[in-house]
Amino acid sequence: MTQRREFLAQLGGLVAAGSLDASRLDAMTPAQTPDWDLSWVDRITAAKNRVVYNVNAIADGDAVYSAAVVIDQFHDVYGASAQATCAVLVFRAAGTPLGFNDLIWEKYKVGEEEKIIDPATKVSATRNIFLKAREGASPMAAASSISALQQRGLVCVVCNRATKGWASTIAEKTQQKESDVYAELRANLIPGAYLAPSGIFALVRAQNAGCAYLPGD
Repeated sequence: MTQRREFLAQLGGLVAAGSLDASRLDAMTPAQTPDWDLSWVDRITAAKNRVVYNVNAIADGDAVYSAAVVIDQFHDVYGASAQATCAVLVFRAAGTPLGFNDLIWEKYKVGEEEKIIDPATKVSATRNIFLKAREGASPMAAASSISALQQRGLVCVVCNRATKGWASTIAEKTQQKESDVYAELRANLIPGAYLAPSGIFALVRAQNAGCAYLPGD
């Protein structure tokens, strides 16, 4: 709050003096935090065909399957390579658990809490069933898993604000320190996933990088 007041005071002084210009304003803006890996943006801009999904619900993995359709059909129509097509899944709100690995799903009973049934066991999922296809799954199902699609240009981004929210809920239920649960969730994102300040940030940044937007639920 103190920094914000100082910034506004400086801004007011420059306006009054008639000396406000873009270069001065940029210099006064706080630098980008080094904690966020934004290399996924480069992957988007390097692709010709781009789409981002707002995955705010698990919804039986509908967004994952929709991304598979986009990747498949752009390849079929244009003969595009994996590098030429980029689908981005932004896991946020109720869709955040899609970005957590099997350890988190099993330990905190995500499948039971979210009413997700594992097709292999016919009971509540104790693993992230959307990450990898179950043993004996059809070739189509296997090709539509997150892991398989990541090999074909899929980018997964997880909302940090939602991750903190999930950490708070889990900590309350399990009587743990929220900071400990948050650190555990961050350490157990699905392989290859990126953490963004928020899902909204990721959605806007992806669209600024040229992605078409699709709702994911």
